[in-house]
Amino acid sequence: MNKNSHFTSINPFTEELIGEYTAIDSLADITYILDTMNLAQQEWARQTIEKRIEFLPILAQLLQKNADDLAQIASKEMGKLVAHAKAEVLKSASLCEYYYQNSIEILAAKKINTGNGSDVKIEKIPVGLVLGIFPWNFPYWQILRSAIPCIISGNAMLVKPAPNVSESSLALQHILDQCEPLPKYIFNTCFLNNEVIETCIAMPQIRAVTFTGSTITGAHIASIAGKNIKPMVLELGGSDPLILLDDVNLPEVIDEILFSRFQNNGQSCVAAKRFLVHSNLLTDFLTLTKQKLAAYKIGNPQEIGINIGPLARKDLLENLKKQVQESISSGAKLYWQHEHVPANGYFFPPTILTNIPDNNIAAQEELFGPVLTVFEFSSEQELIAIANNTSFGLGASIFTKDVSKAERIAAEIESGMVYINQMVKSDPKIPFGGIKNSGFGRELGPEGLLAFCQTKTTWLKKSIE
Repeated sequence: MNKNSHFTSINPFTEELIGEYTAIDSLADITYILDTMNLAQQEWARQTIEKRIEFLPILAQLLQKNADDLAQIASKEMGKLVAHAKAEVLKSASLCEYYYQNSIEILAAKKINTGNGSDVKIEKIPVGLVLGIFPWNFPYWQILRSAIPCIISGNAMLVKPAPNVSESSLALQHILDQCEPLPKYIFNTCFLNNEVIETCIAMPQIRAVTFTGSTITGAHIASIAGKNIKPMVLELGGSDPLILLDDVNLPEVIDEILFSRFQNNGQSCVAAKRFLVHSNLLTDFLTLTKQKLAAYKIGNPQEIGINIGPLARKDLLENLKKQVQESISSGAKLYWQHEHVPANGYFFPPTILTNIPDNNIAAQEELFGPVLTVFEFSSEQELIAIANNTSFGLGASIFTKDVSKAERIAAEIESGMVYINQMVKSDPKIPFGGIKNSGFGRELGPEGLLAFCQTKTTWLKKSIE
């Protein structure tokens, strides 16, 4: 990793430069890195699964021990509330614990008797060197939830982090470097510019790609991977519906559903972005939501008691401003906007939009920030139509006392995940991913461990006739 230029980290609260790093742009340099990682991966793949999981308890302990320091780095770099950043680190430690306990069973080879004198062994073998391209909004969790199962299934991962969280990426690499059972070059962070990324995907050393980020970029990367016959996992954007039926007790759920929108300052792919509220509940919902949001404190994400910090980058702030302005000019109503926002820093005020037309930007695009969009419905058929009126299909939430009705609605929702009476979230034990323009493939759970494995069958005929 080289220092000084293309990767720039700026504190979004103070707008001060944190650090600059030079991206690797030499073909000779990247070829050397890939060749070195390939050799390391081939040796790693020969190890037993028992050997490959030895580093996980050490990694979990290091994450727990360094949680406060890692949280401060992430909070400084991308504006995440420091308490939420620490929770992200500790959640990553729980990921280590899950795969340590379950990987041997999940990856175990299976034997089948064909009934015609042959036995077949079915085993999962690693694909090889995987290129991981990651976003900034969860700088530890996003990388580890992909890299850990990838590595323990026998692969190596070349990590390309987001430029604005360079310090977080280096800190995470330092943690992995301390996990002695994990060989060097199995997890390797490199600052790569976009041109090198495209070149890497086409190079024979790279056997697969995983990408988390925008749908537009994901489609471009997928086209290169597809052209070169490389398997992929794509975890892209979302415009998740959160559905409130008319029997919901709002005071009981309001804090959870608002957290589901405003966690990480509204910058989460699985955040509830479109609130579908029954007409009988709409007035009470808007009144209570406005009251709650008006009490939110906006400011330094490293201070205790702050509810909303800045957006991660200036360009993200400008884009969100443009989306909201165009939404309003195209028919959406600005119902309410927070008045007390710091003059400096990349802050966008918590905002509520209502009366949103079907083809409005607020209905069709992902608003990545603290903007809550509200859609009214009166019938089950209407709510399903609104929920599915999007190119995205990541997650959905349904809140109601009538669980059987919720299950009926869930079956009609075009989404990779549906949560009933709880917010959409990721869990180490459960497959995570979307459909439609939200991507394909799965992370986490058994499926995440097998995502970059190939199935190999070995036929054994017991006698030659």
